[in-house]
Amino acid sequence: MRADNIGAYHLAQNPELYEPARTNNFEFYVPTLPDNLLYAGVLASDQVKDEKKFIKNGGKSLRVAVLSSSVPHFALGKIEVKRGNSTMNVAGTPEFSPLTLVCNDYIGARIKDILMAWQALAYDVRTQLVQKMSNYKMEGYLIEYTPDYEEVRRWHIYGCWVSEVSENEFNNESNDKRTTTATLIYDYAIPELPD
Repeated sequence: MRADNIGAYHLAQNPELYEPARTNNFEFYVPTLPDNLLYAGVLASDQVKDEKKFIKNGGKSLRVAVLSSSVPHFALGKIEVKRGNSTMNVAGTPEFSPLTLVCNDYIGARIKDILMAWQALAYDVRTQLVQKMSNYKMEGYLIEYTPDYEEVRRWHIYGCWVSEVSENEFNNESNDKRTTTATLIYDYAIPELPD
């Protein structure tokens, strides 16, 4: 056996280095999401003292409902420079992939309503108006933790907004839980180490 063989025993003898990152130790939250969201499809002029038209604590509810999240990544475009019989490639502009959030659809917390209300901040179906960016673009965070919830890293996500909301279908022969999926577009995300 080679002296430099590195197997599982090496990992076990160095637990401070080789603690596995886990897929279920994370949270996604949007601290800038308004605490009092207006239900999608309700005009601002309809706000006549009906509390059911408002969704309270949307950011906190969404934070605990996220079941899975994709991770922010970007791809650099390529610029080709041709000269004579050869080509040189240089980095172009970055393009960030959309984020996908899958949420448990808790009825009391109104998770689907929260996502649809956030989407309605960008486009109101009833008025057919696209709103200003300052109305719907939010800052968000995707935070990764150790098993005992010490922060490992975070992604600070700038200018995110909901472009699409979808859900799994109804089925009389199934007893699965309902989930709601949101596609988030954002301007850019910066990976950050904990303080």
